[in-house]
Parts: sequence; C-alpha cells; structure tokens
Amino acid sequence: MSPQYENVNADPVTVALEKRLQTDPGMRVFLDREPFTIEELDRQARALAGSLSEFVRPGDRIALMARNGRVALLTWWAATFCGAYLVPLNTNNRGAILTHQVADSEPALAVAEQEFAELLAESLHLAGLTVPFVVHDPDGTGGSDARQGEGPRSRFDDLVAAGTPVAAHADIDPYGTSHLVYTAGTTGPSKACMVSHGYIANMARQMCENLERRPDDRLWTPMPLFHLAAIGHVTGSLQLGSEISVAKQFSVSRFWEDIRESEATMAALMGSMLPMIARAEESQASRDAYGRLRVVSGSPVTAELAQTWRERYGVERVGSGAYGMTEACLITATPPNAYRAGSAGTVTDSFEVRIVDERDNPLPTGAAGEIVCRPTRPSIMFNGYWRQPEKTLEVFRGLWFHTGDFGRFDEDGYLFFVDRGKDYIRKGGENISSYEIEAIIATHPLVREVAVHAVPSPLNEDEVKVTIVPAAGAAPDPEEMFGWIAPRVPRYARPSHIEFRDELPKNAVGRILKRELRAQGVTAGTWSTDPRSYDKNPGQGSEKAAAK
Repeated sequence: MSPQYENVNADPVTVALEKRLQTDPGMRVFLDREPFTIEELDRQARALAGSLSEFVRPGDRIALMARNGRVALLTWWAATFCGAYLVPLNTNNRGAILTHQVADSEPALAVAEQEFAELLAESLHLAGLTVPFVVHDPDGTGGSDARQGEGPRSRFDDLVAAGTPVAAHADIDPYGTSHLVYTAGTTGPSKACMVSHGYIANMARQMCENLERRPDDRLWTPMPLFHLAAIGHVTGSLQLGSEISVAKQFSVSRFWEDIRESEATMAALMGSMLPMIARAEESQASRDAYGRLRVVSGSPVTAELAQTWRERYGVERVGSGAYGMTEACLITATPPNAYRAGSAGTVTDSFEVRIVDERDNPLPTGAAGEIVCRPTRPSIMFNGYWRQPEKTLEVFRGLWFHTGDFGRFDEDGYLFFVDRGKDYIRKGGENISSYEIEAIIATHPLVREVAVHAVPSPLNEDEVKVTIVPAAGAAPDPEEMFGWIAPRVPRYARPSHIEFRDELPKNAVGRILKRELRAQGVTAGTWSTDPRSYDKNPGQGSEKAAAK
C-alpha cells in the first residue's frame, strides 16, 4: 500500500460520512454542477430515510430510476440508513429487460424521476406488482393520479422536507447487502449481484489507490450512479476527503468546458470516451483547459491513445490500469508510480489470482487462459447472485471464482486482458446480454434464427452486430429491421450492424459458433448504421477502421 493511503480506512459509506462530518462538514459534492456540502446531503438523506422507513424494512428492496444528481445520491444513502437494498435501474433499459429486473428484485418501494415514472410504473404493472411510488416532480407537472403498478404516490421533495432524520448506522455490517446490481446474463436472463457494504468500501479504497488520488484532487465523472464505478468514486471521496463532481451526462463538445468549470484535476471516464475526445475538433475553450487534468481513467487504452492524451492535453496518467467486474473489484490494479499503458496492473492485496486452462490447471507465466480469483479476506466480493444460489456455486467451481475472461501475466506480474470467454458484449461501459437481445429479436415474424455478437469498434470497444436467418420466403429490409429493434432494447444495446444469411455456423450439437461470427466481423453483406466508419472486407472492416 502506498504511504499516502496508510491512514485511509476502507470504511463503508455511513462510517466514512460520519468521519467526514466530524473533520470537514463543509466538503463539497457537485451534482450536475450544483454544489452541496456533506452536511447538507447528510441531513437530507437522513430526513428522506425517516420518510422511507414508513414504507420499507431492513432487507426490503427500493427500485430507483434516476439520472445522476441529488435524487440518485440521496436515495442511495437513505436506503442504506434504512437497511434496505437499493436496486439502481439502468435508465436506458426498456421493455422485457426492465420488467424482468423489476419482477426479479420484487421491490417494496419505487423511486423515479418524472421522466421515468411512467416507464417504471408500467414495468411494475407487467411484473404484477403494486408498490408505493415516489416521484421527483420539481415543477409539479406530473400529476397526482397513480398509474397501474403504483400504490400511494408521494413527491420526493415532500418526503425530504417532512421526514424525521434517522440516526447513524456506524456499526453497519460489512457483510450486509447494500445494492442489487444487475449484470448481463449469457445463458439466461440478467442476474443481480448482491453487493455488500464491505465490498463497496474496499472497492472505493482500491480505486483511490489505483488512480493515486490525493485529498487535494477533485474528480469529475459522468459515470452513472447505477454503476458500481460511480458508487465507488463517491465513497472513495468520503474516505479520502477529496471533492467530486458528478455530471448528469457526458458531452464530447462540452468535455473541456466541464473540466474547466469544475476545476477538476482527475476525470473518470468510460473507455470509449477517450478516443472520442481525442478526435474532437479543438476550440479556444478546450485549449484553455489543457494541462488541468493530472489523471484520466478509462479502459481499454492503447499506448498510442495514451501518448496522444499526454502530448496534446498534458495528462500524466491515461487509463485505468485495472481489471475487475461486478462480482469482484478490483482484482488487479496499478502499483504506485508504475502504470503501464495497455496493462491491467498487478494483483491487488484483496485477491489471489491464477490463469488456468479449460480443466482449471494453472498455466505458466505468459500463457493465456481463464482468469480465476478468490478473496484474501471477508466481505470484499459479491455475496452471490440474488435468488440464484446454483449460479453462485457454478462460478465458484473448485473454490475459485471463474471470471469467464481470458488474460495472461508477463514476467513482472502485470495482467494483460486477452479476450472474453463469454458471449456478452461490452459497449459504452455497459455489459450487454446477447441472450436477452436475441430473445427480443426472435419474436419478429420474419426471423427464423438470430445471433447477437460483438465486432470491434473504431472506439476500441465492442459494437453490436445482429446476424439473422430470415423465416422461409421472407426478405426483410435491414433498415426496417433496425427500426423495429431500436425501441425494444436499451439504447446502448442497439445494433450497429445487421446481416442476413441463409444459415449460421454451428457445432456438432447445434450450438451457434459466435466466435466464427466475431472473427468474420463486418462482412461485405453487412448493413451498418454508419457505413463510412467501416471498410467492408470480410473479417477486417472494424479492424481497418480502428487503425485509421
């Protein structure tokens, strides 16, 4: 551990909050550019918890659908004070995926910003649930009539104003579940990871150490509070006493203006954002902000992209240099002053890690295989999959957690990510379940078979490709197919490419060989939403575009 962090404990959010109130109650958190002191946020969260405690008991779930801002943060802290599990729903989710997550988590209370109220109420109704409903409706334009799926309706600000503040939970159980975070399913519907208070506390400490964050830093991030990364950054801010600015959304054109206005010295981004910023046109406003950032995180980052950020923008450290997942974070991270672009760092003090073959035999240094790990101490991994103990046991085969990802270690102990062994897709910081998207597309009357799979993107991440075998005698139009798919799936899961084929490659038992589809890439017969970005040579289109 770096000497800088010897006195920074991996405190759960409530304990870290209490300590910060004692030492620096005026510390600021910026939510969508609006400054709040820790003292203000604590008072409002405790009051909200006092109101919510009339609806929920410890162990109940609170479904939340809100963008980054005061509603999301206060609901998180209030749920923690009540002993409830927060279920932060992705604001891009729609239809069957959202309904599944609502039905699976079975919330006792729903909280939504006005723009998502109807969507969440509809999912509750389709899931056969009727629960008390809290709406953030600051203008009072949303009406007071409850919809199907809604029980008694309350206004968010009224609950904050009227609540009797609850007491602190300084003795919070580190094993106790804090969040249910849904991760993409590859052989079935998406599963919820039971994330404990201890897990979040340890992850926050790790993230501060990994980025070598200092108390005098201010971190700016647009990462959503329905993701663990943003939750970790906020918790780490409380642990370290370092201010944070959480943006409502990301804009390439506004990025440098946001950095200048927030006076940020660090930015935590999704990997796809870094090349987008590097390719954007420069302006005087952006040039005025160059040199302000000391660290920018994001993954993956190539050595060439890191060099561009260093030379053009004066950033010392570019890239996350870490590897983790919703079930376990962080498994590897960058040692102090030893970042290597393109690597995922070295094994952290929280895990043992091996690279194994298909029979779980350890492989030598330099050999690529599946990444497996196990914790070195209690309450720093997920508590298992919500209501799916058999799936939990499955991933802990041989008492090692199997990530399903492939990597290799070099001679210095640095991990290099090689590939994903699962069929999920990673785009814009989101894990996309091919299974769930396929299930939706398969309902189209002109579709006989469908495979959803990844192809490389010019932004150094995955793009979604849909390969379809049409129904007998059908001749679907790819643009019309896209128009049918788009409103039925989350925005981040909309395909960039659609191809129709007479058959799909399969193995001897009839399983679709997605590895072959991935290798073939964007073929000459593929329809693309932005064909200018791809050279339509079989298996090489995306790769060539990425090199441009």
